[in-house]
Amino acid sequence: KVKEIRTMIGNNSNSNSDYNVDSILSLMGGTIFHFIVGIKIMWGNVAPYITSYLVQFDSNVTYHNTLHVYTAVFLGQSLFMYLGGQLETKIGPRYTSYIGATLISSGTYVSSYCKSLSHLIVCQAIVGVGIGLSYSAPILCGFKHFTNNKGIVTGVITTGTGAGPFFFGLIATTYVNSENYPVDPITGLYDPITSPVVGRVPGMFRILGTMYAILGFFGASLLFSPSSSSEAMATRTSSRFDETSLMRVENGGEKTPLKQDNDNVDIYDEAMKQQSDHHHNETIKTSSNYIKQSGRHHQRYGSRIKFTSTFELTTQEMIQDTLCWLVIATAICTGVSGFYVAATYKNFGQTSIADDHFITVIGCLGCLSSGLSRLLWGWTADKIGHFYTLELTAYLSPIVLLIYTVTVSSKVAYGVTVCSLYGLWGASYCLMPTIAAFLFGEKHMGTNYGFIFLVFGLACTAIIDLCGFLGWSFYTLNYMFVTIGAVGALLSSQIRFLTSAIKDEKTLKHHRATSSVSSMM
Repeated sequence: KVKEIRTMIGNNSNSNSDYNVDSILSLMGGTIFHFIVGIKIMWGNVAPYITSYLVQFDSNVTYHNTLHVYTAVFLGQSLFMYLGGQLETKIGPRYTSYIGATLISSGTYVSSYCKSLSHLIVCQAIVGVGIGLSYSAPILCGFKHFTNNKGIVTGVITTGTGAGPFFFGLIATTYVNSENYPVDPITGLYDPITSPVVGRVPGMFRILGTMYAILGFFGASLLFSPSSSSEAMATRTSSRFDETSLMRVENGGEKTPLKQDNDNVDIYDEAMKQQSDHHHNETIKTSSNYIKQSGRHHQRYGSRIKFTSTFELTTQEMIQDTLCWLVIATAICTGVSGFYVAATYKNFGQTSIADDHFITVIGCLGCLSSGLSRLLWGWTADKIGHFYTLELTAYLSPIVLLIYTVTVSSKVAYGVTVCSLYGLWGASYCLMPTIAAFLFGEKHMGTNYGFIFLVFGLACTAIIDLCGFLGWSFYTLNYMFVTIGAVGALLSSQIRFLTSAIKDEKTLKHHRATSSVSSMM
């Protein structure tokens, strides 16, 4: 068996360089593809143009009404994230992304022909469906190539989510309002008689739709699934190791790994460097940790630590775990304010600052901050832990939102706080997928995170839509979201408290096999 493992290593060593190239290209492709996945956060930039355009055909249309266009995109994404995870497992990340790029670009292009709010909502909902189907595919592809640093991989790929709206927002404003025409101080809209801004909106949709198609298909073409030979080697190697080195005996209802043969372990460790499946490698590390700590008790869990070789929850099993709903509630309370700011920052800023170009640049820089900050949050999470990082950003967000509300008349304060809010908002997208994988396993991560995002999206959509129906002032809504953010911060502390006994997040899923939120509490 040892000779067979060595032979497999030798047979696959020649393809190692190709595997590395595929990994780098997949990471690049995922980042490029996420340029078009993040376009929903560009709504706040183009909302005044589109609202002014629709008023020509229906005088009853207001900024609060057009918030429903924004939530339609988000709703479409939320409803189809789960299906996207299933689709990726069947046809792979590349073809899943092709489908998403087709829906995103075509929905945007057809929007140029819409002359009613209802028609525009339908077209933008199609865009949201495309985003939902393809959002997770590049991330899952990156996870398969880079198994040791999922936090930074998620951060790199989702950087495109912020960088895309930065460039597209500048292009849209340059095309539609290059002359920097101001809105009417009374209506807050652009007058089609005194400025050409309104007439350029259909052309804006067509330009953006074409660009989405080009970038989307190019990025998707760079996504490569790990080679079948590498996966086959990983399966065979891990099965050999399970047979010889991870034999277990039942000891009082507790599964305990036996002492392992040193020669076999050394050869297996060498073999694991050549394979793409990180799961069994983590199992070895976990078993080693367990041998050293087998006498310890878990104060948070109230029960003895037990080792299991795998811990993977299906979506149905995850739903029955109350920790799932605590994660969802935390995501809602910490993330919904970001959607609100992205949708209304320009309208709110125009109440005190009469400079469309300045506000546009600030919004685009905010989108870029959202993307680039994910590198910071991913790196921070890999250093201090995802739960501590989530807690840090959760407490900062409501504080910055409060400053944003009371200092809007200052251009400097407005610019800094908008960019900061976008940057803090980006933490949710960077941290939540990996937290879901830590808590509920990686095997069903696509569908599990799809369900979490579904509930998260439905709740956030309902909250933002409610803001549109209420018609409250932006100041009142800001204070409401400050309160919601404070609740989210407390919930993030609860999650961190419940998992604080686990110092190594990579083995958290194994410890979770014998615990639940109710027993922790």
